[in-house]
Amino acid sequence: MSPASSPCIARPATLDDLAEVATLLHHIFGVYQSAALLKWKFTGCMNKLTGSTVLTSNHRIVGFLGQIPERVNRAGHEILATQGADIGILEEYRRLDVFLTLIQTSVLELKKAGVALTYGTTNEDATLTLSSLLGQQPVAAIPLLVRPLKRAASPSSRPGVATLTQLLAACLYSVDRGAGWNRESFRDSLRVIRVERFDERFDRFWQRIRTDYPMSVVRDAETLNWRYVNAPGIVYERLGIENAMTGEIEGYSVLGMTRRDHRMRGRICDLVTPRRDKRRAAHALVAASVRWLSAQQADLADVWMFPHAHLRVVLRLHGFIPWQTGHRGFQVSVMTPGATPERPGAECANNWFLSLGDSDTV
Repeated sequence: MSPASSPCIARPATLDDLAEVATLLHHIFGVYQSAALLKWKFTGCMNKLTGSTVLTSNHRIVGFLGQIPERVNRAGHEILATQGADIGILEEYRRLDVFLTLIQTSVLELKKAGVALTYGTTNEDATLTLSSLLGQQPVAAIPLLVRPLKRAASPSSRPGVATLTQLLAACLYSVDRGAGWNRESFRDSLRVIRVERFDERFDRFWQRIRTDYPMSVVRDAETLNWRYVNAPGIVYERLGIENAMTGEIEGYSVLGMTRRDHRMRGRICDLVTPRRDKRRAAHALVAASVRWLSAQQADLADVWMFPHAHLRVVLRLHGFIPWQTGHRGFQVSVMTPGATPERPGAECANNWFLSLGDSDTV
């Protein structure tokens, strides 16, 4: 009997499976993720695996579907959601019936756990996306905003673009030196701080701003520490904007570095300020983020932001320009439908606030 004809069984993944899953994913994708990283990633806000599923043949794990549990704010109330992150099946077992067995088992477990919706992001490298397999519907494309940080940097090799971006970079150096948001003029009311860990001030900040966004991933201190402080082997820079008089938080950004297309790219992984803010905090925060990324010798800075997001205006004023993002987009599958004026629909992009930190691609 050939491996492809061997019966496959799908079952909920357990923590004891993760070492074998790490080996499986390394074999399929060529990128190693330790069992500790997989545990951090797939237990998420629930501290347990939710919807993650393994496929076995003759007691050997031959496939895996990973779901990241997330708390999502929906009009001021929390619902349980999952983000599809990893799916991989050994080549000799890749048949439609095998994929369906894996997917159907995962969906059944999600419903048992009370998951209200699943969401995901596609990227330009994906050939068979977890989103489509889970029945998720495309909501909208999410542009990547890019800013050159070095005069020689260009996000593309298309004719004429390199020259344009080099001129833009040169202009931005002058603008940055003279712009009011980049000087010390905020010292009387706002100041930039480094965040070692997210504390109770970020809980209070989240309570103040959660009604600003009809739908968003919960960003309280517990979630932020899980995502940006406790990740094994991943290092982020975390900046906050603090009210100098009260010590309260007025916004924050999370920054990271990655190498792609032979360039060092600086990423604004998360960027949050109050939607009703007069943008003073946002300007100071974006300027501080750009300065830090420049100091790390990044060629480019990028951030993933929906066109309707209020921070997009500030980013454009700081020289971030929309760039081609291939097939990157946002997809949702609602398990408990029923949108009302008091209950915004997850299928509408304008209801969501997202950033790169909401994606497993960071």
